[in-house]
Amino acid sequence: MLGGIAVVVVIAGLGAAWAFGAFGGDTLEQNSLQDGVSRVLSESYGEPDVQHVECPSGRSATNGTTFDCTAQVGGQAKTVTVRVLNDKPEYSVGAPH
Repeated sequence: MLGGIAVVVVIAGLGAAWAFGAFGGDTLEQNSLQDGVSRVLSESYGEPDVQHVECPSGRSATNGTTFDCTAQVGGQAKTVTVRVLNDKPEYSVGAPH
């Protein structure tokens, strides 16, 4: 079951990345990435109240790059790990913790 969830999250991340233009050359575009993370948390993880997603700027769009974003989820500060999967607009978004 967890494998199925991971696939959904990757697909959602792919769609969000493409739709919001998160890959702008060699680095991820911060605002688009934050919008994509918010969308994945809402749509794939079923989090009803996601606000104030903040990801670091200037992160490399290189395969394997991993970093943390923060978000307010249900009024609580949470950390979300993002991992770039390849040189296409694909990234995975981990569950908030």
